[in-house]
Amino acid sequence: MTNNIRLGPDANANQILRVLRVENPTGDIECDTPIAPGVLFSFDPTGTLKGSLQGNEDALLSFRIESLKDSHWLALHVSLGGFDLDGFGVIGFICKSTAPSAVAMKTCIRSGTEAGFVDCFFDKQVVSYAETSTHLDAMDVEGRKNLPKQAPWRDFILFLPPDRPVEATLQDLRFFIV
Repeated sequence: MTNNIRLGPDANANQILRVLRVENPTGDIECDTPIAPGVLFSFDPTGTLKGSLQGNEDALLSFRIESLKDSHWLALHVSLGGFDLDGFGVIGFICKSTAPSAVAMKTCIRSGTEAGFVDCFFDKQVVSYAETSTHLDAMDVEGRKNLPKQAPWRDFILFLPPDRPVEATLQDLRFFIV
């Protein structure tokens, strides 16, 4: 297990990702069932999914979604923890990935609210393809109506296409808040 001695609002999420890498999960993907502490797949509960985690010691996470029927969404959630954005100007992430067939994925920060939650989407999509690609995206905290300065919890969500089989490897994923 890796030690968690880092400081800052991004420390919780980056520690969760370090643990995910060490655990290198395998097996079937089940809706809303953690694959590691703070990490889970979710999909439209009216649908059915057949998918699996493909162990890969050189990657953060490898997965294959073979079929998704009658589902309007499919997402990978990473808990960011609850943190205050006061005094910070930018929140972002870096993702290194590959996929046998090109796949585009939308990303957002979901923040808990008294009424439930609110999503604030990043401007660019992560695109994975046969060669390793590195994606960086960030958002200015000021001026984002859907990004509350304070929230009891936050998730980073990677939305996968729900209308076709998807296979991808996240070689690395890290967050930053400055």
